[in-house]
Amino acid sequence: MADKRISEMRTRHEILTELSYPPGELDRGYANRTLHVDLDRKIIEIRPVSEQMKALWVGGKGFDLWLMFREINSGTRWDSPENPICFSSGPLGGTASFPGSGKTLVTSISPLTNSIMDSNVGGYFGPYLKFAGFDALCIVGKADSETILCIDAVRNRITLETAPLESIDSHLVAEEFTEMYAGSEDDKRNIAVVSAGRAADHIRIGVLNFSFYDWRRRVARLKQAGRGGIGRVFRDKKLKALVIRNRDYTPAWRIVKSKVSDIYVPNVASMPDIDRASVRTTISRWNDDPEYVIEMMQDIQDRDRHISKAAIDEINAMTGVPKAELYHIATFYKAFSLAPRGEVMIQVCVGTACHVKGSELILDAFERELGIRRGETTDDGRFSLEAVACLGCCSLAPVVKIDEEVFGNAQAKAVADIIERKRG
Repeated sequence: MADKRISEMRTRHEILTELSYPPGELDRGYANRTLHVDLDRKIIEIRPVSEQMKALWVGGKGFDLWLMFREINSGTRWDSPENPICFSSGPLGGTASFPGSGKTLVTSISPLTNSIMDSNVGGYFGPYLKFAGFDALCIVGKADSETILCIDAVRNRITLETAPLESIDSHLVAEEFTEMYAGSEDDKRNIAVVSAGRAADHIRIGVLNFSFYDWRRRVARLKQAGRGGIGRVFRDKKLKALVIRNRDYTPAWRIVKSKVSDIYVPNVASMPDIDRASVRTTISRWNDDPEYVIEMMQDIQDRDRHISKAAIDEINAMTGVPKAELYHIATFYKAFSLAPRGEVMIQVCVGTACHVKGSELILDAFERELGIRRGETTDDGRFSLEAVACLGCCSLAPVVKIDEEVFGNAQAKAVADIIERKRG
């Protein structure tokens, strides 16, 4: 259902103009090119970075100011077509060796002060712009209708497109464009979306939201450039979003290979797909009311022993609650699990009181007897094993909880007998 909706959105796009460009190489932190977009004339241009620009206007803030001063005049106000929105990350942008190098500097004439205002924001947009081959982006003019700018560094193609069906609200539009432009689940980490939301249509303190893909929750999340109300300028230009797709670089730490990801990320491919009709029936029982999503999820968890990606998709489609919020609920409450749980849940406390009394030895004993590691479920779906921070009964340490039964003063040598009783 969600895929069909995304496909319908994309088919309604009309390409207003496009530009194919040659890939570039970074030289001492510079791509030596900037991207200039005129929404009035529907023109996309690549402009060179001069040595003077690098010598006198170094850094993301300096590049933004240089580009701004070339566009504005003494009469330019925040809602003037020539008022630019400039984005840059500076020569250290995307350099993992330096804290803050993921920041993007955004600059425009502020609706709040009618003076030049800059704001910085985290996320991946600035570094991805650099990796795409551009030191900065400058947008001027105003579009005729809801428009997106898409920078595809994989295909080396930039397009200006109408986007009539996508949401305005940032938490939704980030999810939609991430789904639309990613080639796979892993490729979603290469998508960054900039948007402002419908509030920025009406108030002068509108923020810009920059998305990044949270691979643990498997959803696009947001960071804000909140200073100066630049989100209001963004919406005044009829921009719905900026979308950038980064090339799939192979960093030293990879989601799909890291041992850490095995602890925190359930293997979606191994999850059995639940009966979508049953999920829809559960949601309908609560009248599709977004106020009752926790209750819906409790019913689904009780029946399926986990909250699957398919269930999240159905709740999102039927209630309108953003996936980011649903994943937040599913990962915040210990009662919920994104991976299938066994019929019997074994929890071993590894809090301070239990740890000093040997709970790690007890946990090791359970792993040996069950043939699984903490956070896993046996192949027959019978047992799940978890290490938890606290079970709330420190005076009984070390403590093991099996379903609703609590075992105080537990010992590693008793683990085999406990499992045997539960199997019987």
